[in-house]
Amino acid sequence: MGPHAQPSDIEEAKWRAEFEKLGRETVRVAILRGQGFTPDRKLEIAMLWLREREAATEGRARIAHWYLKWTFVAAVIAAIAAVTGIVLMLRG
Repeated sequence: MGPHAQPSDIEEAKWRAEFEKLGRETVRVAILRGQGFTPDRKLEIAMLWLREREAATEGRARIAHWYLKWTFVAAVIAAIAAVTGIVLMLRG
């Protein structure tokens, strides 16, 4: 493959499988050190793969935060309803 040639889908899939095996932190360190990813297109794919993984992690964190927030709100509402119920029962 020449210096400006695009990798085949199969070659890109192999690279992505290699990145999965190495893991995010290893790929990140290799990118920062500028080692292990030649040709340049492999480095580009590595950076893209890393961004995709980090975006997925951020998305999961955002969903977990949303779920935690609304679970807390529901718990507070339930506690208020319980206290209100007890107060009404004791008055009645």
